[in-house]
Amino acid sequence: MEQSNEVLVRSTLARIRRLRLRTVRQRTGLHFIEGFRPFLQVTDAHLPIETVIYSEILAQNPIVQKKVRLTKRDGVRVLRMSPEQFRSISLTPRASGIGTILPQHWTPLDQIDPHKGLCWVVVRALRSPGNLGTIIRTAGAVGAGGLILLEDSIDLFDPSIVRASMGGIFRLQVVRTTIQAFALWSGQHACDVLGTSPTADSLYTEVPMAPPLMVLFGEERKGLTPEEFAVCTHRARIPIVGSADSLNVGVAAGVILYEMLRRRPATTSRSIPNG
Repeated sequence: MEQSNEVLVRSTLARIRRLRLRTVRQRTGLHFIEGFRPFLQVTDAHLPIETVIYSEILAQNPIVQKKVRLTKRDGVRVLRMSPEQFRSISLTPRASGIGTILPQHWTPLDQIDPHKGLCWVVVRALRSPGNLGTIIRTAGAVGAGGLILLEDSIDLFDPSIVRASMGGIFRLQVVRTTIQAFALWSGQHACDVLGTSPTADSLYTEVPMAPPLMVLFGEERKGLTPEEFAVCTHRARIPIVGSADSLNVGVAAGVILYEMLRRRPATTSRSIPNG
């Protein structure tokens, strides 16, 4: 029995190493997360889990240890391993001792509610995982319904993007579709599509922001492409009065999304703690 468990542990560690490749994540529909916070966020979001890998010696956290027991009780496979085995696949400076293999939680476009949340955030191509992570975190903070990715240039479940989102990815519905399908769907549901562009005639404070609303952010350097521009029903610019020639896309997203939240006076909110 001990030998068969050792074989299972080794094969699972090999799978985790392979999941570092986008091609493997795409083929299997799985991804791997590591750390106390991501594990707790996934369990709190009640997302399906395939396998938990666990080193009790490393994972000296009572809350995590309790969650591991509850997860195992729910029928999820929990593989215990030595600290050395866990460190062999860890990409963090200090191995936490807890990791999870889980399905990528995609939702088909035709199964989402365009009226859900404050809005839906739409992106097609971003260069920086940090920018996308910031947008995801901000979308979660303002109560957006979810994230829609156009085409396939963004690998949403790349570990660097998952880490940059600080767990925000686990609290949003995520969709992948084509720009043509999105244009058709948004028209069928009478959605406004708001795009940001420095060449737009209207300021972001002047454009309508009534649901159902899709907010489309362009690539960092090139902004909205002509095809993306054509999908938009409204276009807005954020004024720049200083010497900078543009805003970081993550900052621009924060400005737009919080302007939308400001216009919803009945929204219940919590303050951000210091630090």
